[in-house]
Amino acid sequence: MKFFFVVCMLPVASSLNAQYSLGMTGLQTIPTADMQADGTFMGGANFLPEAMTPGYWDYDTGNYFVNMTFLPFLEVAYRCTLLHGEFENGNKWQQDRSVSLRLRPLKEGKWHPAIVLGSNDAFTSSELNMFAKVKGNRFFSSVYVVGTKHLLFGGHDLGLSLGGNIPFRKDAYHKGVFGGVSYRPAFLKPVVLMVEYDTEAVSVGAAARFFNHLSLHAFCYDFKALSAGIRYEFRCWK
Repeated sequence: MKFFFVVCMLPVASSLNAQYSLGMTGLQTIPTADMQADGTFMGGANFLPEAMTPGYWDYDTGNYFVNMTFLPFLEVAYRCTLLHGEFENGNKWQQDRSVSLRLRPLKEGKWHPAIVLGSNDAFTSSELNMFAKVKGNRFFSSVYVVGTKHLLFGGHDLGLSLGGNIPFRKDAYHKGVFGGVSYRPAFLKPVVLMVEYDTEAVSVGAAARFFNHLSLHAFCYDFKALSAGIRYEFRCWK
């Protein structure tokens, strides 16, 4: 209860839109068709339990990221995920680098949802053709389309998202249909509650924003593992 009291007393902004585990816009692990405001910069880090990472990882890890919404319909993120092992240079830690892109061809209207086309980790430094059979280090690879519609009532905000992964590669990270729901109560706008299905598991979680710029989040993946992270954001221009 003390946590919610503190949140209510803080100045906050109106949106909490990040796809937290990958440093993109969305829910916990799935994308939505929401977009950050034009000129928004985000940076942060996440703890990722083994249960929610690709098969390459047999240990808990983490990532850090930077993200920029250059235009109201275009978002790009650069992310590094930590790798542990015995490497040629003698180091025990390396990092997997990946890029995510999002393009919104349709903005949400009164009677229709917003639509976003996006990709995660679809390219590698050695292979720029995302359809090539060479896997490289595309551990989180996916190409998707997703729609989101918000229902507003009495100051409450209920967001409904449904999407699907486009089968551009046989070894893509996720395949099939995903969806989720977000809820921002009118009496506690700094907080958003989330539940989602990412084609493999159901997850529940929450995020809260402090002082208009700092966000903290935590969620339970597949009701088996806990993940958490921190994000800082600001608008470079308006």
